[in-house]
Amino acid sequence: MDRSTNLKSIINSFKYDDGKPIVKKTDKVSKTTKANLESSKLKDYEDLQPSLDDNLKLLFIGFNPGVQSSIQQHHYAHFTNLFWKLFNESGLLINVLQSLKTPIEDVVKEDPLLKELVKPISDKKYKTFVKPVHDFEIVKYKIGFTDLVLRCTKTAQELTLSEKLDNVPRLFREFQESRSTFIVFVGKGIWEIIVKYITNLLKTKIKLTKDNFHWGKQMPGEDVTYNMILEKLNDMFGYRHNIYVFPNTSGLVTSLKYDEKLQLWNDLSQEILNS
Repeated sequence: MDRSTNLKSIINSFKYDDGKPIVKKTDKVSKTTKANLESSKLKDYEDLQPSLDDNLKLLFIGFNPGVQSSIQQHHYAHFTNLFWKLFNESGLLINVLQSLKTPIEDVVKEDPLLKELVKPISDKKYKTFVKPVHDFEIVKYKIGFTDLVLRCTKTAQELTLSEKLDNVPRLFREFQESRSTFIVFVGKGIWEIIVKYITNLLKTKIKLTKDNFHWGKQMPGEDVTYNMILEKLNDMFGYRHNIYVFPNTSGLVTSLKYDEKLQLWNDLSQEILNS
C-alpha cells in the first residue's frame, strides 16, 4: 500500500456517514433575510412631503410614496404610472384655472410656468403638459398632493393596518387646513381605510360592495351606514367638499380599462369647471 492510499484510509476512518446524501451548502439567502435586507435599504429613502396650501380647489391623496417617488421627490413619479397622462388628458389644470376665473390667455403670457405647461391647440382650447417635476409648483394654481402614509415602501401592502389608521388624523388635519373643495382618493384601498376609521368612531361596521360603493363621486344612497359615514366626514371636515374615489393609477392595476378611468377623470374635471 502506498503512502497516499494509507492517508486516504485514515481520513475515511474518521468520516461520519449516516447513509444520507451529503448536501452541498449554497450561498442562498432566506426569504426572511432578503426581506429584512430590502426593508433596511428602504430606510435610506426619504419620506415624500405633501404639497399643500390654503383654500385648495383640488387635492389628490395617494397611499404612500413608492421608491421612485421617494428618489425623485415627486408624486406619481414612476414612468409606468398613468396619473399625469390622465391628469393632462382630462384637462384638469385648465378647468381648475377657469373655475377660479383665471384669464388663461393673458396669464399664460405673463406666467413662465404656465407658459411651459399650457399650449393652445385652437381658439380658447388648450393642452397641458404637466409632469411629476411640477407637482410642488402647481400648488400655486390650487392643486395639492398628499398621501395617507408619508413613508416610502415598494408596495402599499408593506404598510400595517395600524400604521394606516394612525395616519388618518394627520390626513384629516391637512383637509381642514387646506379646505380643498375637491378631495380625490387615488385608490380604493385608501378610501377603505378612511371608512374603517369612521366606522370605528361610530362603533359600527360596513363592507364596501357594488351596492354601496361606486367609482367617482361619493354620494348618499340606500345604505344607511354608508350615508352615516359621509355625514360624519362632513361634520369632521367642517366645510363643504366633494369626495371622489378613483382606481389606483399604477400601470400594474388593470381593474378598469384606460378609457373607463379617463371617463372618471373627465367627470371630475367637468364638475370642477361648473363649480
